Amino acid sequence: MARTIAVSNQKGGVGKTTTVANLGAALSEMGQRVLVVGLDSRGDLGVHFGVSGAEVDATVYEGMFAEEVGFEEVIIHIEEARVDLAPATRELAGAELILGDMAVVERREVVAEALAPVQDRYDFIILDTAPGLHLLLVAALAAAREVIIPQQASYLALHGLREITESIQQLRRMGPRLSICGILLTMQDRRTVHHRQVIHMVREGFGELVFNTVVPATIRFQEAPANGQPITQYAPNSEAAQVYRQIAREVMERAPQT
Repeated sequence: MARTIAVSNQKGGVGKTTTVANLGAALSEMGQRVLVVGLDSRGDLGVHFGVSGAEVDATVYEGMFAEEVGFEEVIIHIEEARVDLAPATRELAGAELILGDMAVVERREVVAEALAPVQDRYDFIILDTAPGLHLLLVAALAAAREVIIPQQASYLALHGLREITESIQQLRRMGPRLSICGILLTMQDRRTVHHRQVIHMVREGFGELVFNTVVPATIRFQEAPANGQPITQYAPNSEAAQVYRQIAREVMERAPQT
């Protein structure tokens, strides 16, 4: 059965989608069977693989809420990156209205039930979640057994880290065995003392939960999706690509634990 990992932080702009796409591609290079799932109505995950919403027949929205569409029908194989993609579009914004009309237990299981038929096909299922605290995020965290928290190396971004850890604690009280795979420090500018101080603060506060690898700030991470490719394809020999390969190795080494 797949290791299902949600990549989440209630603050936007910290590198969630970048991490899902590039970690997924790096894991596939290591021979892992990977499915990346868009749970953000912006649909940016598809852009990282050159897939636009106009090109797809069915999306995650139909896979979760349309009885006549099985989740396996939503999945697109990205040949070059050797990754499977379940894309989202703006239509997914309507999920909150549907979930709001469901019973609490039922709506928490929506993502888990959608993924159940494909769990055994993959080694990793990685969920790209939207910022903010909303019902679909709760369902995503309930479906996952691990969460990776991208954390921008800035003081203000620490608020998002606090909020997501509080959400995980609340979910644990409701039952799911959700653990933190790791806190991933992103967008580091090595030239600034401030970034180094924030990284030191996070490491002091969370210890071994923090990934050893830090993601640097580089224009490469903007260029790659503009070309419809993960960083391991767009610039395979770059520092940015090597960083995500190292993160993939760390994820492989981190066994799920509560």
